[in-house]
Amino acid sequence: IVVTTETMTASDVATATTQAQSGKCSPNSKDSSPVKVKTPAEIQEEIEEDATTHLLTGKRHLLVSDIPAAVSSLAQACELLSGHFGETAKECAESYFYYGKSLLELSRMESGVLGNALEGVPEGDDANSSTIEDPAMTEEEKTDVEEEVGEALEENFQTLMQKEEDEAIGKMESKEETDKDEGSMDAEADGSKDVNMEGDDVEADDSQGEGTDTSIEGKESDEKKEGDEDEEPSNLQLAWEMLELAKVVYTKQVESGEGAKAYFEEKLCSTILSLGEVSIENENYSQAVEDIQSCIKKLESLPKDSRIIAEAKYQLGVAQGFNSQYDEGVESLNSAIEVIKLRTKNIKESVKSPKSPSLQKMEITELEALVPEIEEKIIDTKDMKKEAEAKTKQEAEGLSSTSGSKNVTSIAVKRKVEEEDGINKKTREDKTAAAS
Repeated sequence: IVVTTETMTASDVATATTQAQSGKCSPNSKDSSPVKVKTPAEIQEEIEEDATTHLLTGKRHLLVSDIPAAVSSLAQACELLSGHFGETAKECAESYFYYGKSLLELSRMESGVLGNALEGVPEGDDANSSTIEDPAMTEEEKTDVEEEVGEALEENFQTLMQKEEDEAIGKMESKEETDKDEGSMDAEADGSKDVNMEGDDVEADDSQGEGTDTSIEGKESDEKKEGDEDEEPSNLQLAWEMLELAKVVYTKQVESGEGAKAYFEEKLCSTILSLGEVSIENENYSQAVEDIQSCIKKLESLPKDSRIIAEAKYQLGVAQGFNSQYDEGVESLNSAIEVIKLRTKNIKESVKSPKSPSLQKMEITELEALVPEIEEKIIDTKDMKKEAEAKTKQEAEGLSSTSGSKNVTSIAVKRKVEEEDGINKKTREDKTAAAS
């Protein structure tokens, strides 16, 4: 057996002591398991990164018309930013705007689905005049059906008669019991003062109990009403709320003069225009006209061929048409076409030295495709005007015919009364002559 022993020199001992004091050899040192505490600046940066990711994802989903996914992503962005910076912070404005836009599109999708589901369903008198024929039945099947219907009617008749007899017997029995109770009460009236007092107490307790039950029922009904009032708002209502928040934030930025004022003014106008679209979907057309007109006034400082001006005038024409301002609506729609044509012309003239010709050609294609759609909307607005005028004319003719019939009736009644008065007068004269 060979035993080997190692001796440590003074330098080895000094080295080991230095390492132990520095903690390099300790498994619990900071180098082996570091714990780093995040600063407020790092936390804010992380939140902004997450919110920006959700915002960009939501905008991409909205661009490709994946509306439910856009709503989900933009909702998370709004939640992160408003929770950290505050509800009316400038960092929240863009997320509010696109979240409101996506909710508006989701509401339109829901309305479209409902409209497609009800398409072809008859309304009013059409529901009673169905064109679907009854299935053909043989004589034997008709006979069986008639027998089954007859048996069912007979059974229902017998059940009804039995029920009436039972009710009549029950009424007679209750009447007899009432008569007996009245007789016994008359016989014991003199010697039952104490009993009556106890009975009064019992009745008072019963009435108090009934009052308590009534109050409980009233409380439950009130709670039910409050529960109905606390229903979740619709997507259209949420869209309006988010766009209103964006409007408040953008207005503060424009008034403060911080940053690019023109950029924030355009964002504010886009928000007001979206609020007008919400009012159109909500059938509040007068409010939509007011909002969009205020938006167009704010856009006067922008170039005459801006796409947002064309969009605003188009939406104004739609709102005016639904608000029975047909001529004004047609004028607004024609103005939108003029703006689109002006922009198309300016883009084509600048194609000689473009920075991105592919994007400009794509925009020209989009703009040229919009013109026929707006022209079709103009035709629809003119048709709406004709229908409204025809309806007004029919109502006026109906009123005149009604008043005319009333006049004929009154004339006939008056003539009848005069004839009766003449007959009575003649009869009296005949009687007087006979008497003389």
